[in-house]
Amino acid sequence: MNRTVPRYYRVEVDAEPERVGQVQRIVGAHLRYWGLEKLATPATRGLGLLMEAADGQAVMTVETWWTGQHLITAVSHQDAVRARHADAVMELLSRIAALSDGWGSCTAHARHISWFSLRSRNGVREPLAPKRPVPSTDATRQVPRAELPTAGVAVERPVEAAA
Repeated sequence: MNRTVPRYYRVEVDAEPERVGQVQRIVGAHLRYWGLEKLATPATRGLGLLMEAADGQAVMTVETWWTGQHLITAVSHQDAVRARHADAVMELLSRIAALSDGWGSCTAHARHISWFSLRSRNGVREPLAPKRPVPSTDATRQVPRAELPTAGVAVERPVEAAA
C-alpha cells in the first residue's frame, strides 16, 4: 500500500480493561495494512498506555492518523478524571512521553483528549505528493541557430538579375 497517502481510522469502544488488547490488535492490523510495520509496535504500546490512563470511562474514542511523515494516535473520553488517579495518569503520560516524538493532553467539548505522535524513521524520505516529471533530453526543444546547417543539404539561392 502507498505509505505517502494520508490515512485515518476511528473506533469507539467501551472502556473495559479487556478491550485494551483487542483495540491494540485492531489498530496494529490497520498500521500493517497501511505499510507501517515499523511503527505498529510502538504505536500499539502507546495506545495501551493512553487507554489505561482513560480507564473507568464509559466510552472511549480511539483515532489514528497517518500524514505521510507522522503517525498520530489519540484517545478521547468524557472529561471525568478522578483526583485519586492523577498520580497514575501522570506516570502513564510520562511513559508515553518517553516512547513518542511528541505528546499532549487537552480538553475540548467536554471531552478529555490525550495523544502522541511517532515520526517515520525510514531511511528514504517519501514525498507527500508526486513531483512533476522532469523532461528528458529527447523531449526538450532545440534552440534556433543563427545559421541553417548546410552540410549535405542542397540550398537553392536566388539568381541575381544582370544589369
